[in-house]
Amino acid sequence: MVVRSYCTSDIPALTAIWNRAAKAGETVYRPLDEVALSAKLFSQSENGTRCFVAEKGGKVIGFVHGVAQNRFLPGETHENTPGFLTAALVPPDYRRLGVGTALLTALEQSFAAEGKRRISVSERNPVQLAWVVPGTPGHEHNKAPGVDEDCEGYKFLLAKGYQITDREVAMYMPLDQYMPDTRLEDRRSALRAMGIETGRYDVTLRYDFDRMCDRVGSEYWRSVLQEETVASSPRPILAATHGGHIVGFTGPVDLESSGRGWFSGICTDPEYEKRGIATVLFNLLMKEFIAEGAIYSTLFTGSENRAQNLYVRTGFRIVRRFSVMTKAITP
Repeated sequence: MVVRSYCTSDIPALTAIWNRAAKAGETVYRPLDEVALSAKLFSQSENGTRCFVAEKGGKVIGFVHGVAQNRFLPGETHENTPGFLTAALVPPDYRRLGVGTALLTALEQSFAAEGKRRISVSERNPVQLAWVVPGTPGHEHNKAPGVDEDCEGYKFLLAKGYQITDREVAMYMPLDQYMPDTRLEDRRSALRAMGIETGRYDVTLRYDFDRMCDRVGSEYWRSVLQEETVASSPRPILAATHGGHIVGFTGPVDLESSGRGWFSGICTDPEYEKRGIATVLFNLLMKEFIAEGAIYSTLFTGSENRAQNLYVRTGFRIVRRFSVMTKAITP
């Protein structure tokens, strides 16, 4: 067996391996044709794509794919961010022969040689692969928040020294099953009496959101708000505002071609928690999705996050469990 860097002539073999696993239910991802697979995995060369194949007797018998990000949030660098493992696939006939181990080692060594100190499987991977929600008519989520705990690769990575750093649950709701909060307007009125307004945010107000992002500790949400509030055609943002500050937000509201209502997340300033802000904003978000013509929505959240209670009350259910996994690597 030889492990080598991928070349474009490997695409048919990689596609066959990918689709065998997808059709057998070994991964949550969709089957892809050669063009789609190539576009998803190899068209983003600026992300530092790495792919290694295992070959025996001229036949490709497995591959591993990873990327290194090149867009960084404040405080991030190439050295202090991980390399990302996207996929590692070996057909059944070649498993437990050391193929997967050899491929994973090649990827880890490649990252380590370029200054990486960790390799991770998480939603931060720049390559986003949509996966199909089980038991639905093709409804999908836009990316995986970690390693599917039902797949064989989960146990494989644990055996190879990968540590679970977080657990996430994926949740799903057909929007015709949305259960609105019957006290929504009462909650909004109670917030208004405190001087807190909720609803669509007018970007011309230029309210401060840095204080909230500082308290939450999220550069990601800061970047989302920065981008949307200066865009020439901003997408709707639902916000709670008080005294010239954004103290809670959700959105931006977007409708994907699949019929999915998409949003980046929901956030409340810690100084304003336990006032019902998240409940109000999340219900307003569902109403926005329905008004936009969305058919369903998906989200993921921490397995121990109390926000699950809110999502369940509105009609969401858990459909998959994922683990964020990380391993330290050295040159």
